[in-house]
Amino acid sequence: MPKIQQHQSHTHMLNHLSKPQPRIDLAELAAQIRFERVTIIGNAPGAWQPAALGATFIFNGTQYQQAQANLERAQTHASQLFNIANGGFADSQYAFVVHGHEQGPLLARALTQVATELTPLLGCWPSSGLTTIALMVRLANTVTVQRMSLLPSLQRPEELAIARPLPCMVHNWLGERRLAKALFSHRLAWDEFTLLPVEVQTSHTIGNDNPFLLLDILRQNPVDAKPSLQVRQEQLNALVALSQTPTSTWLHYAQETDLSDYESLFFNHMPEIKPSYWFLMDYEASQYLDSIRHQLAYCQQVADSVLFP
Repeated sequence: MPKIQQHQSHTHMLNHLSKPQPRIDLAELAAQIRFERVTIIGNAPGAWQPAALGATFIFNGTQYQQAQANLERAQTHASQLFNIANGGFADSQYAFVVHGHEQGPLLARALTQVATELTPLLGCWPSSGLTTIALMVRLANTVTVQRMSLLPSLQRPEELAIARPLPCMVHNWLGERRLAKALFSHRLAWDEFTLLPVEVQTSHTIGNDNPFLLLDILRQNPVDAKPSLQVRQEQLNALVALSQTPTSTWLHYAQETDLSDYESLFFNHMPEIKPSYWFLMDYEASQYLDSIRHQLAYCQQVADSVLFP
């Protein structure tokens, strides 16, 4: 299996949007492949095992090789394990490579087609996880997702070089959860998607003021990787206050808000050539982003419920 290297998602996006491939009829593909049960396992920390029955898809080449060897030693025929890798470094004409399946090239082509369809809905190339889920709910009778919430942390580790973006920063995770919510049906089981309210320490809050007004200020300011010291401190204070705003306040004001307006604050799909919001690249500021984004994702999750008549 080719060595899997770190990719640049925007490269796939530009390549495959500029050179669209002939479309696949996914209904015909479903009839051809006949997936009964599919399990999709993300890259969150923790131990994992391939499903006892059906097809299991993972996204980590090193773990794939070891797990595949374990299955072969166990002579387990009811379970099949496949790995999805990014195609840009595997000499593939598609954005993905599927290892282990006899119809791997066809699945890679279908994944590329789905990712291309999702891109304009997100404003960037989608993650492999969302792309795989969006395809499999159309190919399989039942789909189970594990070790994946579509909210990887935006907290920068202290040792990360100042100019180096987090790999997960290139994806619009709030947008991915917005689209994933629409995929739910009797076919899809995904426990980790459901978020719980965040309990916050209210030592530095904005009271009952609308938190979306502070987000508007952040969003409407020019994207500047190096703001003045005064602007940096003002925006840092805003992030601290937002991270400590109670869930009830977020929910109250979210009723009058288009939550998708704020997705762009939390990603940059081309950080190598486009400036990022400074707080995405700053160690101190990034420590507050997960809490704020969680609140937005929770508001998004409960939208259309009784809280949103």
